[in-house]
Amino acid sequence: MASSSVAQQLGWADLQPDIPQIEDPFLLLSDEQLFELGTLAKLDMLASLSPQQVADKKAITSKLKDEGLDVNWLFSKRIEVMQHRRRMATEPNMTLVGKRYDIPGFVTPVEFDNDVVTKFFLVPTSGACIHTPPPPANQIVLVSYPQGLKMKSLYSPVWVSGELVMKRAKADVSYVDGVADVETVYQMSAVDIRDYE
Repeated sequence: MASSSVAQQLGWADLQPDIPQIEDPFLLLSDEQLFELGTLAKLDMLASLSPQQVADKKAITSKLKDEGLDVNWLFSKRIEVMQHRRRMATEPNMTLVGKRYDIPGFVTPVEFDNDVVTKFFLVPTSGACIHTPPPPANQIVLVSYPQGLKMKSLYSPVWVSGELVMKRAKADVSYVDGVADVETVYQMSAVDIRDYE
């Protein structure tokens, strides 16, 4: 692996879109409160409720109200929060596109010949997409490296240098128990890969 020429270093948070934050009241709720809101949402989707379900809905709503939560307001914020979270997870940061960067991360092979990888996902954590669900689409970079990278370990971080482009793509990643379709909004043709130091 050759040494990299000077390129600006990026962190994974930089890859998220530059959009204003919104109030997300769900971040302040306990797991139990989130579960109870989810239960209410499921009950609201039913065409008719049994007497037990009516009683459960009333009890949960009363309990949440006693805890200072306005259930109707929270449900009114739900769509806005979901749309914002989706944007934060799937939209690229267009101010970065078309420039050369060094990005640190871990290799998740997509195309390889024995232990030489020619295309891979660069991900922020080791084992992402293989041992755990994939990160959001804007926290993955699909990297082409035709000369091939000899794999040492999925747990050895690297620096990847190249021009970052915005191009949506999907590729299969093999799990022990099957294959997953992983999506990204970024791609890069690597000009250099070196060990993370």
